[in-house]
Amino acid sequence: MKNNIPTVEEFIEQTYSFVPFELDQITELMREFAKIHVEAALKEASEKAEITYTVEKTWDFTEVDKDSILNSYPLTNIN
Repeated sequence: MKNNIPTVEEFIEQTYSFVPFELDQITELMREFAKIHVEAALKEASEKAEITYTVEKTWDFTEVDKDSILNSYPLTNIN
């Protein structure tokens, strides 16, 4: 399954008609910025995921609330 998330280069080309810096410099900064936020989002998701266990607390019938993961790192953290 192919995702529709553009690469850094595609994003820059789609968003800006003129870039006053070297493309390599911008792409490296964007990658580093994304890595910082992805790592933070994954950490938050791992800590805030809501898990419902069966009475026996076995892994056979465990459920993870997907919304608790998706909402664990608000996009307002990226500003």
